[in-house]
Amino acid sequence: MIVAEILAGIAIGYAAGSLLESTLHEYVSDAPARFLRVWRRHPMLFRVFLNTHFSHHVVHHYQTFRKNHVTQFESATHRAKLENWLLRRGRHGRVIIGGDFANKLHAEGAVVFALPSTVAGLALGSVAPVSTAAAAALTLALPPLFSYFIHPYLHMPFSEGQRQAPWIIAILLKTRYMKAVYRNHFMHHRHGGTSNYNLVLGADFVRRRVRKPDADAIHAMRDVGMPLD
Repeated sequence: MIVAEILAGIAIGYAAGSLLESTLHEYVSDAPARFLRVWRRHPMLFRVFLNTHFSHHVVHHYQTFRKNHVTQFESATHRAKLENWLLRRGRHGRVIIGGDFANKLHAEGAVVFALPSTVAGLALGSVAPVSTAAAAALTLALPPLFSYFIHPYLHMPFSEGQRQAPWIIAILLKTRYMKAVYRNHFMHHRHGGTSNYNLVLGADFVRRRVRKPDADAIHAMRDVGMPLD
């Protein structure tokens, strides 16, 4: 009985975490223009959302990795100019720099990702057995964990990630699942943050937010060292 409860919790937490990640990534981190217009009219109320969108969509998507998927800065001058620009933004700019220029989950972005999962976990805990809720909490935590510990290596050639990652993450990156994450994230950037939102795979397919790589995308992935098998 307890094994079934744990397995149910793992499945529920994974499904909920993937769905929350895909949805929040689309509607906050890469928010559409109609959302931004509302948020900018009420900047104090939506400050966390605006900051999250700025750090992820503006900085991570369009101020870094402009040359290709694995080159964060085009030159030392590019990095210095971006750092100076962010420093003029004040505290939030310093936070972005501290998060490797939004290459890792950080500060307000962590709140946006973790709070809904926490609420979902508490809600489940109020109606489900302790074993189910505890197991669900583990898989609900996967999106922020992947954003912090896995995401930076998705912007490296696979071979470079194997050299730089701690051994346990390097082993994880070799799995078929993580190689699919590499490709999904490449397509996310290739299409300007308008599809392929998941690091925790699943909900993008259910929500029909997946663009599959065509021949040109596969060629581009090969050029920057993404794993294709």
